[in-house]
Amino acid sequence: MGSELCDKIVNMNEKIRFVGIVNSSGEVISGGFQKDVEPLLEGPDEQELYVQSLSNMAILNNYSDRLGKAYYHIAKHDKVSLMTFPVNDGILCLSVSSEANIDKIRDDILDMIKNKNS
Repeated sequence: MGSELCDKIVNMNEKIRFVGIVNSSGEVISGGFQKDVEPLLEGPDEQELYVQSLSNMAILNNYSDRLGKAYYHIAKHDKVSLMTFPVNDGILCLSVSSEANIDKIRDDILDMIKNKNS
């Protein structure tokens, strides 16, 4: 799971601003921004967000024995929604425009992840 998945996701909807696979160290190892999209965060702020997203998913997974598996986490902001999905030893991160249909994008991503793991 890597650049092929990221390319497919970023090309499926113009409202997806960014898609990337983040490893367990918080480094983006695959993916990128939609054409002509400028990042809202840069440098240390962007890196901190990835580390925080990893931490959030780890915390949710701490309760999986009682609550069940965590499939995703979504944080909705005024400008964007940040979507996080666990994949392998890292996470799949998306930044999606506030006008996007996040339910449809979420469901499409879950289907893609399920099909990749089948």
